Amino acid sequence: MVKLIALLKRRPNLSREEFARRWLHEHTQLSTQLPGLLGYRINIATQRQPDAREEPEYDGTAEMWWESIDAMETAFASEIGIQAGADADAFAEVRIHVYTEEHLIMPGPEAARD
Repeated sequence: MVKLIALLKRRPNLSREEFARRWLHEHTQLSTQLPGLLGYRINIATQRQPDAREEPEYDGTAEMWWESIDAMETAFASEIGIQAGADADAFAEVRIHVYTEEHLIMPGPEAARD
């Protein structure tokens, strides 16, 4: 299994709230339709950041899982993948993708709820 980690910085004309709303409530109408997508998590940066920085370097991250890199790249090359990429570019000034293999060291709090 492969996980994509995406780091996003909002466009300068958007507030933090507009960016979060656009990503969480509009963009996901497209991005959740990517073929073969096994899981999807969005993390929005909090107002409070280390070293009292006024602005975080990135406004959020996404985690997305597929069975393989080939499956992921096929999803992004699909019609919905191209639409989702163009839509993300409409609200994100920077979008960096990192392909990863996840190594679970300690389960997150959602595991305790199961």
